[in-house]
Amino acid sequence: MGCFERAHAFVARMEGGFVDDPADPGGTTNYGVSLRFLKAQGLEVGDIDGDGDIDADDIRALTPERAAGVLRRAFWDVFPLDAVPDPLAMAVYDTAVNMGVGQAKRLTQNALFIEADGRWGPLTWAAVKACSDPKAAALAMVERRRERYAALVRNNPDLRKFSRGWENRMKALEKEIRSAV
Repeated sequence: MGCFERAHAFVARMEGGFVDDPADPGGTTNYGVSLRFLKAQGLEVGDIDGDGDIDADDIRALTPERAAGVLRRAFWDVFPLDAVPDPLAMAVYDTAVNMGVGQAKRLTQNALFIEADGRWGPLTWAAVKACSDPKAAALAMVERRRERYAALVRNNPDLRKFSRGWENRMKALEKEIRSAV
């Protein structure tokens, strides 16, 4: 199994299938693809059912394979994570899917002890290449995500209902990272 396939298998396991929780800021979600995200992609990518608009029906119409392709383009290839060591690439990808690309960039930069400017440029690439322990950096990202989730709940107590799921995801991600070769 390749690096993307392994990372995406984890994300798919964590995201599951169709969910329509009004408290979820992303809106209706299926296989990790939220309605809010799909609308931002435009009709060419987002009109899954071909009816000329992007709505919950498009989320319902997603197949696991189509979702993997959409997520790969938006959250893997954008970095590109094929050039990042496996455990760190998995942590970045899962963070991007769950929290957005900007947050994934900042949390990666924090984990690599460089300025968190939210841009994946030459300084970030240099830090990735110089990273002598990608597992440790990936595990540091998990800790920063925990801090971010706690801040989200502090700022919006209604999000507390997601805390257990977020923590379960972080525990599972830690296990995946530790088992990476």
